[in-house]
Amino acid sequence: MENNEMEGWYIRNNYAFDRSNLNFIKKWWLNLDKVNYLLINFIIIFGLFVVISASPYVAKRIGVEYSFFIKKQIVFVLISLVFLNLFSFLNRDHVKIVGILGLLICLVLLVLVLLTGFEIKGAKRWIFLFGFTLQPSELAKVFFLVFNAFILNKAKNEQWFVKYGLSCATYFILVTLLVLQPDFGMTFLLTMTWMVQLFAYGLPLIFIGFFAIMAVFGGVVAYHLVPHFAGRINKFLDINIENYQVDRSIDAYINGGFFGTGIGNGFIKKYIPDGHTDFIFAVISEEFGLIFAIAIMFVFLIMITRVMKRMLLENDPFIYLATVGLISLFTLQTLINMGVSVGMLPTKGMTLPFISYGGSSMFAMSICFGIILSFTGKKYDNEIEQKNIVLTK
Repeated sequence: MENNEMEGWYIRNNYAFDRSNLNFIKKWWLNLDKVNYLLINFIIIFGLFVVISASPYVAKRIGVEYSFFIKKQIVFVLISLVFLNLFSFLNRDHVKIVGILGLLICLVLLVLVLLTGFEIKGAKRWIFLFGFTLQPSELAKVFFLVFNAFILNKAKNEQWFVKYGLSCATYFILVTLLVLQPDFGMTFLLTMTWMVQLFAYGLPLIFIGFFAIMAVFGGVVAYHLVPHFAGRINKFLDINIENYQVDRSIDAYINGGFFGTGIGNGFIKKYIPDGHTDFIFAVISEEFGLIFAIAIMFVFLIMITRVMKRMLLENDPFIYLATVGLISLFTLQTLINMGVSVGMLPTKGMTLPFISYGGSSMFAMSICFGIILSFTGKKYDNEIEQKNIVLTK
């Protein structure tokens, strides 16, 4: 009798706390990696304040309203938060569909960029769409990595030329459209993340080396044929050629010292043309100081390591490959932006995720991390199902 009473008590309480009986929002919240979710929201809001501080001087320089960039960034942030939350609700099958459809749409948009897009600083990368200026390549890189994970997993039992053929074909189509813009920074980023994904999938190192050699060869060809690309490389390699933005960026680091000048009090930021986008980390260092800038780097590091930790425990090949690609994209873009701002890398026009001004970048990174959050949840439903199976036995 005592055992029956205990069993009845356990069943009643197990049902009361059974997460399978909760609605989808409560399940989402319980499954969610709350630390990363809160850190992302903190970074987005913090970035908005930095853009508010840095962008008025850029607006004045180009002759637009004082709050021109601020108003647009507020809209971008709100839309990005919607994307972040929306994509974090998706399951693996929904992500596959979104990845395929998203890449197809982006490929069409990239063709339209070449036909009807407008040119800025020697590159044609943008298109007007629904009242916004959109850079399709930002979204394409995210959807490509999801699509690549899908086709690699789908063809895992096929012969190697079938397994890698569609992946290579899709990559070369996308890279061709990027080079024609030209956008070598995005091409480099996409190539690196694609190779990381292939390596995680099990592609032999000899093939990785072959692709690396091809990438170097492509860079040499671009250097000799594209003046825009050659100019950036020359500025980076020749210490006798002044690189105005990088020099002002380093001045900003020096002026900020350890504790910064205070938000809104930065002086050097007034002379950095892209202080609200590519060189926003220099603005952070000037106004908040080196110590705070390092703290922001640690926030990014925590986000990345939490994803990697959960990724290594993943048994689903598609989720594993997609997460490898997306977190590599996020990590490399962050490192490239910071490296450029201190003069360690040639300027590439790469934004700092969730912080720099720009709708396309904000949308892409929100979709990227929304998918990551959907893949790195605690998956209580599976645990409950397993426990219920044990109980029924």
